[in-house]
Amino acid sequence: TVTANSLEVTYNGNEQSVSGYRVEGLLEGHTLEGVSADAAGTDADEYASKVTGTPVIRDAAGNDVTNQYRVVMKDGKLTVKPVEVEITANSNKKPYDGTALTDDGYSITKGSFVGEEGFASVTVAGSQTIVGESDNTITGYELKEGTKAQNYTITTKAGKLKVTDRGENEKFGVTVTAN
Repeated sequence: TVTANSLEVTYNGNEQSVSGYRVEGLLEGHTLEGVSADAAGTDADEYASKVTGTPVIRDAAGNDVTNQYRVVMKDGKLTVKPVEVEITANSNKKPYDGTALTDDGYSITKGSFVGEEGFASVTVAGSQTIVGESDNTITGYELKEGTKAQNYTITTKAGKLKVTDRGENEKFGVTVTAN
């Protein structure tokens, strides 16, 4: 059995490759020649590594003994996995002042883009006006030109927007004193 080697790597912007094979079932002193196996690819995907060529098996003396074997060839594969990137909408808080609290910022909290690849824009939507808390969510994004979506698994995480009561000791606190 001749099995092409397999390899699993994460996308890094460069061409990745796997070559070679392993052989099982030869008698001691016998060797296999005449075949090769390889695969190459850059983008996140699976690339077949097929054993090609005509197998020739030789005994220790160099004689061709191929007809004494049943040769089975099995494919391998090169797997280029996408980079996992997580983006999180900003969290923010302020005391109540009658205006809406918003924050359209975000940060990459897991993984990173390769080279100059990345986001062209990220849309964050959230608003909190009264005392309380709500989610600040990422509602969409656009990738830069040249950044292929297949090379990244992008997940989003919400931030929190919190409006607190002004309280007696805060800058804009209101104190009511009975007569």
